[in-house]
Amino acid sequence: MKESDIKSIININILLNFTGHSCSHSQMMESAFEDNSENSPLSKDDINLIALTSLSVSEKHHLRMLAHCLQCFKSMRKKNSEGLIPVKEEWLEWCLKNPIMLKDDEFVQVMFEQFSGAAIQLERLSNDLKVAPLDLTLRNLIDAYDA
Repeated sequence: MKESDIKSIININILLNFTGHSCSHSQMMESAFEDNSENSPLSKDDINLIALTSLSVSEKHHLRMLAHCLQCFKSMRKKNSEGLIPVKEEWLEWCLKNPIMLKDDEFVQVMFEQFSGAAIQLERLSNDLKVAPLDLTLRNLIDAYDA
């Protein structure tokens, strides 16, 4: 694994509240969290709700990533009455305001990849539920996994 990949995993772990002190993929997939919610848009209640699902470890990880991206999108577009996913320029502006990403162009690229995938999935789910993407809730995401 390249040093830049390890650095990106560490930053993702910080944003998702992972306790993993090593940078292995299996460490990133663990369900254990430390109280690091000030660095994440997900609340402790959100994290606990995900942990209490009957989903597999990998599904819980994916759900956390998707919920994290949804909350990031919501924080980017405070004045978004249509509830649409922000445009990429807004992603960049948001990333540049985040101290974790401020000096790490590679990590910003990783976040853009995550945001791109999440945007597609959130838009598909919102179409299925006939709601705006940013009106989706964590409960909607969990229910989609249970379906």
